[in-house]
Formats: sequence, structure tokens, C-alpha cells
Amino acid sequence: MTMEKIIGAAFMAMMALVLLSTTSSASRINDISCLEATPLLLPCVPFLQATDNQKPTDACCSAASSIVQRATSTQNRRDLCQCFKQAASGIGVNPDHLKQLPELCKITISFPLDPNVDCNT
Repeated sequence: MTMEKIIGAAFMAMMALVLLSTTSSASRINDISCLEATPLLLPCVPFLQATDNQKPTDACCSAASSIVQRATSTQNRRDLCQCFKQAASGIGVNPDHLKQLPELCKITISFPLDPNVDCNT
């Protein structure tokens, strides 16, 4: 598996978490960029691509939580969502694991994760 595919799978999982985190404050200097988020998501790849009943690692959950907390503005969440979708196109992510990630990592978001999320809503 190439590094591009690994990163893409991790991005797919996080796109909705970033997009719809409950924070709605104005854009801040400390918003997280696509380049910053990329390496944080690597621990989630094995869980997202697994077909068995794996659980996400503590490192994966920590990364997901960190990204949700750092994506403070609506525009930042939308930008990251687009970044994640572009990187993840064509990557084999287990949709059931993607949907389970927030609950298993105890992250609160207002909708189920879906690889077909509209980043502009």
C-alpha cells in the first residue's frame, strides 16, 4: 500500500469530524491546515481499512479529538473536509468503521460520518 493511499484513508475518516465539530467561532490563527492534519491521522488507517471487529487505537482517537478541537472555524472545517475528500478518493475505507469512529473515540458530532458528506453544508 502506498503512503498516498494510507494518508487518503485517514483523511476520509476525519473529513466529517472536522466539518461538523460543534465549535462555531470565527477563524483563528491556530486553525489546523491540511498539511498539519495529514500526519496526525495515520494511526487511524488500520482501523478504517479493517474488515474485522477492530477498535481504533488510543493514538487514532487522540488524533481525531485533536483535529476536531483545532478546526475552530466553519471555513477551516470546510477546507479540511475538501482536502480529506480529495486525498481519499478511490481509497478503500470500511464505511461501517467510519461511522463507528466518533462513538468509539467518544467524540461528539451532530451527524453520522459518511464518505459522501457535502463539505459546504
